[in-house]
Formats: sequence, structure tokens, C-alpha cells
Amino acid sequence: MEASQPPATHILCKNCDTPLQGEYCHRCGQQDKRYLRSIFAVVGDLMGELGHWDSRFYRTLSGLFMRPGFLSLEFVRGRHASYVPPLRMYFFMSLISFMVMRALVDFTPQVNQDLSPEQQAEIQQQIDKADAVLATQKEPSADITPSDEEPATLNLDLKEFPLLDAEDEDLLEQKLKLMQQNPDAFIERLVGNAPQAMLLMLPFWALLLKLCYPFSKHYYIEHLAVALHTHAFLLLSFMMLTITDSSAAWLSTQFDYPWIDELASYAENILLMWMVAYLLFTQKLFYQQSWPMTLFKFVICSFIYIFLIAAAFLALVVLGLLSS
Repeated sequence: MEASQPPATHILCKNCDTPLQGEYCHRCGQQDKRYLRSIFAVVGDLMGELGHWDSRFYRTLSGLFMRPGFLSLEFVRGRHASYVPPLRMYFFMSLISFMVMRALVDFTPQVNQDLSPEQQAEIQQQIDKADAVLATQKEPSADITPSDEEPATLNLDLKEFPLLDAEDEDLLEQKLKLMQQNPDAFIERLVGNAPQAMLLMLPFWALLLKLCYPFSKHYYIEHLAVALHTHAFLLLSFMMLTITDSSAAWLSTQFDYPWIDELASYAENILLMWMVAYLLFTQKLFYQQSWPMTLFKFVICSFIYIFLIAAAFLALVVLGLLSS
């Protein structure tokens, strides 16, 4: 008589007690993984995850910069595991690029060196006064007038900005007078508002693509993936332009070689042309329309996008001035 076999034992899911049929529970999705283990095992898993993320990141980065429309097409085809997700890639590029640009762009007001020391001191005093008022003053001041010898100022006329009442218009006019004494502060504010403006433009750019290609049979989320990838590419390109310009300026100062500036200018022009060509090729390769139709829609989309992002920048600057 044969010995009776012990009953088969099933490994149960620790979350819902369902018998497991693989590494993941088919009912709740929890992975059958033991988290209470030695620190050496945890460190080993961490290094493995970092290595896997690095491989995906570099693969995504090369595809993002060198192959127009490639990542968006891969996303539509369902090939997600090999690349960083579009939204995560955009936020990563946004964080890194604006950190680099804020670190490398010099917002220090430049005083004309052809002026006499007394004139330079007077101009610097006016700039310092404007900075102090912008930083500490909560109410508009009417007794601050720019010096006759101050540097070139900004010609901004936002007094008739829509949706503002008379009190806000007066406050905005006073803030603009202070800002005109220090144009670098206005540029710094623009750079500071760039992440919010570009993030605000993402859904509108995707909607614009949806309207321009109504018969493409693409869902809105697919147009949004194109918007995320193209904006991430633009951020990467702007960061490269900033690094190139800053590096060339530093090397020219250190070594006094004029060909460094010429080489940097040549590289920047190539990158600017590639940015335009990249956006055009993205629309052509992703939507697969004829070249005449692609060129026509590219021009229309570009003009609308420039108008919208300029309006977004303007609105954010006005709101920032009113709240400062």
C-alpha cells in the first residue's frame, strides 16, 4: 500500500489570502516579496533599481534628443517598460533645466562702463533703491523717479491689462515703474515664471494638436504624450544653450581666445535650427501626413503656440507683480 501524499500547499497572498499563481497576486496585484530582510539585501535591490532606471533614462534621453517623434510613437505602440514615462521625464527635465539656467544666467545689473565713476555710482544707487523697494514695499510709491543717467529700461504698457480694476491698474503701473529701473529683475522674474508657463501650456498644446488633426484617430492622451516629449526636448535644448553660452563666456575670460565665442555661436545656431527641425519632423513622423499639409499645420500651430505662451508669461508676470 502506497504512502499517502501530503496535501499540496499553496502560497497565499499576504494582502488578500488568495492562492498565488505567480509572483504577483491576480486578485489585488501585490507582489510576493519579503520586505523584512537584511540591510544587505535591501541595498542590493536598490542598486539594481538604480541601474535599471539609469539604462531607461539614457535610452530615453538619446531618443528624446536625437529621434523626433520616436518616444511618442513608442508610447502609442504600448512599449512603456523600456523608457521613462512622458510625464516623469518632463518633470525631471523641467527641474534640472531651470535649476541649471537659474544657476548659470547672470541677473546682476550691468552698468555702462563708459560712464564716469560718479555717474556709475548714481545709477547703482538707483538700482539698489529699486531693489529694496521691490523687496520690502507693499504699497505703491509715487515719489520714485528714474535717474536721467539710468541704463536702458523696459517699455512696458500693461496698464490696460484685462480683468483688472482701477486700483489694480494703479498698483501695476507703480510696480512697472520700479521694475523699469532694473530690467534684470524683470528678466529674472520671466525665467522664474517659465516652469509655470510651460506647464500651463501643456494641455493647451495637446488640445491644439487634437484640433489640427481631428481625423488622426489619436486619443487626447496620445497628443498629450507628444506635448510632453516636445516640451521636454525644448527644455533640454534650452539647458544646452545656456551651458554652451556660459561655458564659452567663462573660457573666453580665462584664456582670451576669440575663436571660442565663434565656435559657441556656431554650435548655438546649429542647435536652434535643430529645435525647429525637430518639432517639424515630430509632426511629420507622428501624424504621417503629406509634407505640404504638415508644413501648413506646423506654421499655424507655431503662431498660435507663440501667442498663447506669450499670453501665459504676461499673465504670470502681472499676477506676480500684483502679489509682490
